[in-house]
This record gives sequence, C-alpha cells and structure tokens, in this order.
Amino acid sequence: MQLDRTAINRMLSLNDEQLKNLIRSLATNSGLDLSSFQISPNDVASIRRALRDATDADIARAAEQLKNPPKKS
Repeated sequence: MQLDRTAINRMLSLNDEQLKNLIRSLATNSGLDLSSFQISPNDVASIRRALRDATDADIARAAEQLKNPPKKS
C-alpha cells in the first residue's frame, strides 16, 4: 500500500469496521501482532482524528516506517 494523502482520504471514507480491518492488516504486514488488542469505537475516533490531522511530513514518516518495518528477533 502506498501511503499518501489520497490513501489517507480513502481510509477516512471507510466505515469503522473496514477501517479496523485495514489497521489490523497493515499491522500484520508490518510484523505487529494485534490479536489480543481490541480496537474500541473511541480508538477508531482517535485514529480518524489522527489521519485527518496528519501533515505531509507525518504521512511521509509513516510511509517510510511501513516500507521498513522493524526486524523480528
């Protein structure tokens, strides 16, 4: 997934369940295990706020982190 302003806007257009599923998928693809983490409606609202308020620099930093996830030990 290429993370840019267009992708952010698409993410914001998803319903809550779709956004939760996308977050879980991105986390899994980046080597994170969210299986024991429950995303609450308040979490979704916070995520939407963060996405909406993300600057171009924030998006570029996140995109770089998605390209180069931490190595598993």
